Amino acid sequence: MNPNLQLPGTGWSRAEESLKHGSGGGGAPRVGLVLSSGGARGLAHAGVIQVLEEERIPVTAIAGCSMGSYVGALWAAGLDGMALEERAREIKDRAALKALMDYVIPPSEGLIRGNLIRQHLERDLKGRTFADLERPLLVIATDLDSLTPHVFDTGLVSSAVHASSAIPAVCAPVHLDGRRYCDGGVSEPLPVTLLKKRLHLDHIIAVNVMPAPADVEAQTDHTFAVQQKAEYSIFSRPFRSIWGKVNLFAAGNVMDTFRRALMAAQLHLIAKEEAAADVVIHPRFAVSTWHDYENFAQYLQAGRDAAKAALPAIRALFPPTHPAQEHSGHEIAPQPDPRLEQLAA
Repeated sequence: MNPNLQLPGTGWSRAEESLKHGSGGGGAPRVGLVLSSGGARGLAHAGVIQVLEEERIPVTAIAGCSMGSYVGALWAAGLDGMALEERAREIKDRAALKALMDYVIPPSEGLIRGNLIRQHLERDLKGRTFADLERPLLVIATDLDSLTPHVFDTGLVSSAVHASSAIPAVCAPVHLDGRRYCDGGVSEPLPVTLLKKRLHLDHIIAVNVMPAPADVEAQTDHTFAVQQKAEYSIFSRPFRSIWGKVNLFAAGNVMDTFRRALMAAQLHLIAKEEAAADVVIHPRFAVSTWHDYENFAQYLQAGRDAAKAALPAIRALFPPTHPAQEHSGHEIAPQPDPRLEQLAA
């Protein structure tokens, strides 16, 4: 386990575009929450949600992709922030994660199917469709046939999340209604614009758990740092040399090259989408991997810390008399459900 995931100092940023958005009139503004892709880093989303609940920040609708869609689906289905933390704690070590791996043999489409992960999600969703959720939810996947983002807002939620979370080359594509889907993070890693287009919301809070391009360039986030060749003893050197040639994920090999090329596109897509949000909550980490779920405690705390730092900017989205301006202890009237009027057919 890595005890030094979180970087000190910064943890949130207010998008430059925020001053261009109106307050939505005299009524209570309707706020959307966007949860980014990010693998295990996405556990920080649960920490953010905990703070939003504790501070009585109302959220009208959610959009997410990949791990963001997984966490968003559970929250939209009624699980609160503490329940989300309990689910995160279930993957307490690498063995617990491997128990959810249904390997593809031979791995021609990917390494795993992802069906066991979908079944794990179904424990809580229990066959819910999007119409059954407590909040409107948009799940974004990538359509491999049309090479475009695809927004799921009808049908089984677990199937949509499965499609949205199918990491290219790691997970086999998900086949739904005659089409093939993979990870939504490929095409829309932070779907702020899509949520704005689908629903009439006054403000957007975006949670981005991916590294910023500046963090990578400055090497304050070492997740994608160029790996240096390590020195090994004369006895282990032959084995390491062979393993380096057959391990497709090793530095310089095909999967490492693919992962880095994909991330180059994702990070710049995210930067553009952040500019369309009113508040960007950005938990930062020194190093992590997509499968680093055993470090759930550090990810959750990073999300909590970043959300708390962003609270002044979040409260500024609401009028002075709104309960969100108080620190705690005030109930908020239920927000009107816009899905019947505003979700596109």
